[in-house]
Amino acid sequence: MGIFDQMKQMREAFSQLGNLKEKQEELQKRLAQIRVTASAGAGMVEVTASADGTLTNLNINPIMFNADDKKMLEDLILSASNEVQRKAKEAMSHEMKNVLGFNPSDFEGVFNQMQKDGGFPSV
Repeated sequence: MGIFDQMKQMREAFSQLGNLKEKQEELQKRLAQIRVTASAGAGMVEVTASADGTLTNLNINPIMFNADDKKMLEDLILSASNEVQRKAKEAMSHEMKNVLGFNPSDFEGVFNQMQKDGGFPSV
């Protein structure tokens, strides 16, 4: 796809935005309500986050408190936390596309190419 096709897609996407402030507020509300969960250590540690990336819950299986391996527990917490943040980012991208009609990161390549080429081409 050429740069002009990409620019046309961008123009069409921006024209669909309508009232950006309302859509942004709707998006923020939706992201705060969506929950994603990830676990590590076969469910020994479970972390929940909202789609905006806020960690909302941490559940540690009580058996882990009987273990003497503090480092393993720390690793499980980090692993579950990293996975839930990845899932939150996915959920955010999905919601952005639903609310805005496109995902702004879809145009990252266009902006990078334009920057590499020295800006907007002359018409």
